[in-house]
This record gives sequence, C-alpha cells and structure tokens, in this order.
Amino acid sequence: MTIRRYIRLVVAVMALTAAAIMLPRIVSSREDVREVTLVVRNMTYYLDGEDVPNPALRFTAGERVRVTLRNEDRGMSHDFTIKDWGVATRVLEGKGQDTVTFRVPSRPATQPAYTCTPHTAMMSGTILIE
Repeated sequence: MTIRRYIRLVVAVMALTAAAIMLPRIVSSREDVREVTLVVRNMTYYLDGEDVPNPALRFTAGERVRVTLRNEDRGMSHDFTIKDWGVATRVLEGKGQDTVTFRVPSRPATQPAYTCTPHTAMMSGTILIE
C-alpha cells in the first residue's frame, strides 16, 4: 500500500468516525415531542377523550413532552404545574388553553406529581416514569 492510499484510508476512517459521533446529536435535535392534552371539567383533570379523573401520566425518562391544558370550566381559574420540575402553564381564567413543553428528567429527585395551583387539594395526579 502506498503512502497516499494509506493517508486516504486514514482520512476516510476519521470522517466516518466523526459522522458516527455527530449523527446521534443531529437526530436528537429533531426528536419527536409527545403530545398530551389535559382537559379540565368540573374541577377535575381528564386526558382528552377519556373519563378517568386526575389520571396518572406515564412518561419515559428523557423524552420531550408537550402538555396542552384546555380549561372548560367557565369562571374557574386552572393551570397545570409540576412544581418539582419547574414546569407550568399560565393560569387560565375561565375557558381557554395553554401549552408547556419540557423534557422528563432521567431520575426525578422526588415522586413527581402534577397539580392545579389554585386547587391543589382537589386537582392533582401522579406521574409515572418508565
């Protein structure tokens, strides 16, 4: 093998190695965001289209999630908050909706829960990280 061929081979291997290192970063920057819609009715959270009150939300560690909160309670103020993660929608004064996007921690420090800040006693649910 000549020196020139050897140099070309080394350069090609280095380029492939760099591409292999960069590919996961490029793919993760285009990562899908999972959509979750919570609907508030009668002072209770529901997943859109379901009837389980204040359901446990199941997330995968490290995934990106977009939660849309839709308030259907006329004249009532509600929000969606995960206090331990610093995640919150704005408080919706009556009917309306807001969205918050976040990444699920790999290892939460505490048992995560979501709540409605104005009504924590009635409106809260657990978060399960799988």
